[in-house]
Amino acid sequence: MIGSVMITNDDGIESPGIKYLIEELNKKGFDVYVVAPKNQVSGAGKSHSFNVKVEKCDVKYAKKSWCVDGKPADAVAIGIKYLLGDVKPDLILSGINIGPNMGLMDFFSSGTIGGALEGVLLGYKGIASSFGVLRGIKTKEQDNLLRNAAKITAEISYLLLDIFKEEEIDLININFPPVNPLGIKVTKLSWLSNIDAKIDSSENVYQVLGWKTDNLETAYVGGDEGSDVVMVKKGYISVSPLCIKCIPEKISYSKAFARIEGRLNKIEEILQNN
Repeated sequence: MIGSVMITNDDGIESPGIKYLIEELNKKGFDVYVVAPKNQVSGAGKSHSFNVKVEKCDVKYAKKSWCVDGKPADAVAIGIKYLLGDVKPDLILSGINIGPNMGLMDFFSSGTIGGALEGVLLGYKGIASSFGVLRGIKTKEQDNLLRNAAKITAEISYLLLDIFKEEEIDLININFPPVNPLGIKVTKLSWLSNIDAKIDSSENVYQVLGWKTDNLETAYVGGDEGSDVVMVKKGYISVSPLCIKCIPEKISYSKAFARIEGRLNKIEEILQNN
């Protein structure tokens, strides 16, 4: 045993993405614990439910497994705080998602990333992994590519365990292209908005959509050079390391912080005069 991992996802416990990942992590020598939503809850982000029902599930290759009627962040919180007991996983893995999670827009809305992020905020290291096929697995070739993505995600998890411990990296977001990968690139998240809204047939009912097409180029138009979006569209696996704990530090010691503080002195005067 080289370590322990807890796995969740947002496609649900029956998704082939999570099943293939569990199998490959087990082959790699990890003790695998599974706490995942019972049903698909895509787009849940890092949101929580008020009440969540938990039941044991029989999942092949898992040391222990549970399914919840909540969201990925629910699953991770309940798993870490209660279900795993004394087990302290080396990694929280989320995926493999059927569909890409690239750029900042996806980062804040993805349940897959939300599950990994929940683990990070609870003091663990997280990996989110997604396969960039749009609108589901339709062919045997796509299924084989998904299996390969699971194998590579397990390998990445193994290879980066020590770097997680030594560097200020909290979360790694992995995206696989919907074709045989040309290679692998370390990338940054793209500043990209791919959300669209359209009116439904019913009056005053709107659909908020991220993917309007099966074509990745059309669904993710643009992207910063060297970013996850651009590299995946070129056919590469994208690995985006992120430091979540760095966010408040970066804000606190930036030039903008001092300028904002100066402007807010006016509020101090208002408060003192009240």
